[in-house]
Amino acid sequence: MDKKRKLEQEQSQPQQEGRVIGHDPVDKNHDNTQGDDHNCDDDNDKNENSGNNKKARIGKQEKSSKPPFNKNKSWKERNKEREQVHPGSYACAEMRTLFDISLPELDESTTESASFTATNNNNNNNNNTEDDLASSTAENNNSKLPKRKVALLLQFVGTNYSGMQINEGKRTIQAEIELALYKAGMLTKPNFGYPKKYSWSNSARTDKGVHACAQVCSVKILLPTGDLDMVREMINEQLPDDISVGDVVQVPRSFCARTQRDKVGYLYMLPSYVLKSREEWKSVWEKIVGVQNDGDGEMKRSEMEPQEDNDEMNAPSGGRCVMTNEQIESLRETMRGYRMTQETLDRLKKALGSYEGTHKFHNYTRGKKWDDPSSSRYIISFEVQEPLVDKHGIEWIPTVVVGQSFLLHQIRKMMCMAMDVARGATSLDFMTRSFGDVSMNINTAPAQGLSLDMSFYEYFNKRSSAGEPLDWHSDKSSPAHMRWKKFKEEKVMKHIMEEEWTHGNFLSYMHLQETHIQRGNYEL
Repeated sequence: MDKKRKLEQEQSQPQQEGRVIGHDPVDKNHDNTQGDDHNCDDDNDKNENSGNNKKARIGKQEKSSKPPFNKNKSWKERNKEREQVHPGSYACAEMRTLFDISLPELDESTTESASFTATNNNNNNNNNTEDDLASSTAENNNSKLPKRKVALLLQFVGTNYSGMQINEGKRTIQAEIELALYKAGMLTKPNFGYPKKYSWSNSARTDKGVHACAQVCSVKILLPTGDLDMVREMINEQLPDDISVGDVVQVPRSFCARTQRDKVGYLYMLPSYVLKSREEWKSVWEKIVGVQNDGDGEMKRSEMEPQEDNDEMNAPSGGRCVMTNEQIESLRETMRGYRMTQETLDRLKKALGSYEGTHKFHNYTRGKKWDDPSSSRYIISFEVQEPLVDKHGIEWIPTVVVGQSFLLHQIRKMMCMAMDVARGATSLDFMTRSFGDVSMNINTAPAQGLSLDMSFYEYFNKRSSAGEPLDWHSDKSSPAHMRWKKFKEEKVMKHIMEEEWTHGNFLSYMHLQETHIQRGNYEL
């Protein structure tokens, strides 16, 4: 009897708890003049709502695209069922349509799966073509190839791409590399579109329009031959002209290009005319752009209609360019013969050298405060290289910064501050105070002058006793270093110079920077 009574109490307990939980407490401020009938109506509403909620949950489960939970399957099997092709990969049919990429073997399989029905199942099974047999044979042959993890030294001009990282609806460097590996037979069809399956990792993330001479990525691929130089050539045959693989090095399975990189170097090229003093620029604006001096040292912009034919590239830092193409062309001709003085060069070197060491760079990025530990960065070196003159007669100054890591827009904001110190628009003391507990709105220099110059793996090379080291800068006579140097000088640097001559990004930047200073966003 005791057991029976205990069982009855346990069965009745959930119902009592459900009524207590489902009943709302009485609001003391609420008017209870409707009496018990009002409370009964509340209970009925709750019962109806609970029924509706239950139906909604059932409907949601029916509409869900996820497969039902099966406790007999392992977590690996369930996770594999949930995997989907990355929407930014060319393995995705929408991406191939958007960018006009033709992969017949994938397009046919997509069409067949979409039109497949139970009525024509037998017909499809009986109509295997020679191409289907050939493709299946190729897959079997690829599966027999050895799979190894390698490090790829990537070089690219980023103007036509929306950054390095794979992204839905965007043409990216990672998607192009993946496509080339697949076309070269180094990625199997089941792995194409699934970066985690082939352990993809890259040493740095470059933004839209930023170039690279030594981006490094690690990836597991099938090796059709033991000659890695031939592997490099096979990949390059499938890549567009503005992307190239400079070297292929076999690495251990545990290697990760992002976490095992010690430091990274960036190249920033600036035309020397951006270092003209404010007085020199004021006379240029008066003569060509149409701004006037109000007598108090302030510049006023003349009334100009917005130009529809202005290129978006003419508005760096998110600002709107108000110069016409004719004005930019006149400015280019004016800047042809300008050469920087030694005094200006010395001020630039001193300003860039002030960044070296550990500082708080909260004013050189977004969303960081002075007391945020992540705003601290260690700059190893920031040097000015020998100036050079392009075919149009414009003098250029290459600068190289090396650090452990960088914040968003940090290098471009550092260049903005250093350029203003060199041209006398602000002082070195003001630049030093930007590392302290103050807030400053520092403008951002054009992205078109920035490129990833070199990735360093010194600690990995010391620890790794076997295999070829990841070193593309020490041995100047090595084939990999020569390819890196050639791509840097003939592709990246020339492209930066030609892009400035065509679009005038730095000219537009100087026009916007003067307005930025006058509005009090950048103290003098």
